[in-house]
Amino acid sequence: MTLLHEPMPRASTENDHAPGLPAFVGTVFDCLPRADQRKWAKAYVEALLQTPGRKSLRRLAESVSDSRTASQALHQFVNASPWDWLAARQGLLRWTAQAGTAVTAWTLAPVFISKRGDHSAGVHRRFDPVRGRLVNCQLGMAVLATGEYGPLPVDWDLYVPREWTGDRRTRARVPEEIHGPLWSQALRLVRRAPSWQSVHDAPVTADLSWLPDREAFLTRLTRSERPFVVKVPDTVRLVHTTPPATGSPPLTVRRVLANASAATGGEGDHVVSLPVALPGRSTERVPLRLLVRHRPNDSARTWLTNLVDRQLPELLPLMRQPRLAAGVVSTLKEDFGLEDFEGRSFPGWHHHTTLVSAAFAYSRVGDHAAGAATASGDRRVRHGYKTSPSAS
Repeated sequence: MTLLHEPMPRASTENDHAPGLPAFVGTVFDCLPRADQRKWAKAYVEALLQTPGRKSLRRLAESVSDSRTASQALHQFVNASPWDWLAARQGLLRWTAQAGTAVTAWTLAPVFISKRGDHSAGVHRRFDPVRGRLVNCQLGMAVLATGEYGPLPVDWDLYVPREWTGDRRTRARVPEEIHGPLWSQALRLVRRAPSWQSVHDAPVTADLSWLPDREAFLTRLTRSERPFVVKVPDTVRLVHTTPPATGSPPLTVRRVLANASAATGGEGDHVVSLPVALPGRSTERVPLRLLVRHRPNDSARTWLTNLVDRQLPELLPLMRQPRLAAGVVSTLKEDFGLEDFEGRSFPGWHHHTTLVSAAFAYSRVGDHAAGAATASGDRRVRHGYKTSPSAS
């Protein structure tokens, strides 16, 4: 379908609040094959940046066009117009690199999006840990690249449960290759964005408490030899490797901590490091460290890492990333219309999340790249993306 005869958004003026936006869109969305698509990409991103409150298509369209049919054009651009969202996300990552943002961590974060009905792609009932109850929702996953400006969402995936088969998948335009358990989809996602860059040594971080099949995810992540620091619940099974015990049975994190209680010291705020491994053949075990943070009047929080030779001050910033990423996801929902997508299709969801990512990245980096360094720095502090002195 073509947009050539649809109403065009209002032309930019010298008084626009985002003077660098045309160049930004030119870099990120240069993969879009037609000029009218790139114009609507700019209009959508600009509308996300400047429209207060709910980001419905009607309200977005009103902020960038005087035409009564502009909302239909935006709907068509997001839901029906064929364009490659992965190529656009690679363009976004390329733009952040050009702006001088080197990636220091890749963070996997869940995104629970409440839905009514059962027709939106991937919708199902699932426990939402933020709301603390079962909800009818889509389960999205985001990968955020952390650099100078804090975590920036650069890639997405939408979990499609096994019960989504036949006509249901066809109507939502879910590709046949989208299948498999949640852990495998999550693992593919954390591998994809780093593959777009020539430097692959930035660690993977995540809070895995939401992932039901986290042990399968951990096993494959460990085998991949990618550096990682992930937060784990105390039900994860581990092998305590000091002292070495031939044939010792797997223990949960809770039991490992009980065995090491004499080494944890007093009741102040401190971190304990314990040598562990995942269960399996002893000849194939990869050395890991269990990092346990104790805070007064709070339960212990635990992380698992294969960076066994790193000093604790190097690991603390990585341990903070899941909390910072969760803050970004909350901001995307509240200020950038992440939950306001009006459509049911799998491609439409991916187009929308790509455009939301672009708007967020421009709001954090774009004005600085255009020369307004002070304003950009103020926003980073206000939204909590400046490095915190303590881990979560």
